[in-house]
Amino acid sequence: MNLNASLNRLPEQKDREKFNVIFREYYPRLLAYGELFLDRDSVEDIIQDLMVYLWDNAGSITIHTSLESYLFRSVYRACLNRIKSDKIRETYKKNQALATTDEVRYYDPEENDVIKRLFSLELGREIEDAIAALPEKCREVFIKSYIGNQKVKEIAAELNISERTAEAHIYSALKQLRNKLKDKFFILPFLLP
Repeated sequence: MNLNASLNRLPEQKDREKFNVIFREYYPRLLAYGELFLDRDSVEDIIQDLMVYLWDNAGSITIHTSLESYLFRSVYRACLNRIKSDKIRETYKKNQALATTDEVRYYDPEENDVIKRLFSLELGREIEDAIAALPEKCREVFIKSYIGNQKVKEIAAELNISERTAEAHIYSALKQLRNKLKDKFFILPFLLP
């Protein structure tokens, strides 16, 4: 087998011996060249992919220059594509991390006043609806106690009921509100007696 003839063009058919000669001759030079752009592992992957491509398509590849030029140009393009792909991936990851951080901060009711107000209004409506659903006397005692800040003694005197009855109404109201608003766990301390 003529070594120079093997190195100037690809074999027209899959000839393992000729491909081994090409691989042994060009691999170290292609590796050194590719390492100007990328790390060794990446370049080894690129060269291996190139050699598999050459093996699979030996009969259909047309080389207009020398095989050497073709191989170096292929490694060069593959390295640039990998660099571009890595940069795009890195930029995407950075933007995704930034977007996620900004979005989380944006939608946090503690950070966004608009959402905080909407959240408070919605929560306020739910609490008002839950209080409105209480039985009349229970609701009246609860409002005087928790919203009017009246003491049990004052409520009992004003409504002409015993202090024990006023306490029972407050306890009943708290229990019903806890049940209706149980998914709003963060307001439960407000509803503890």
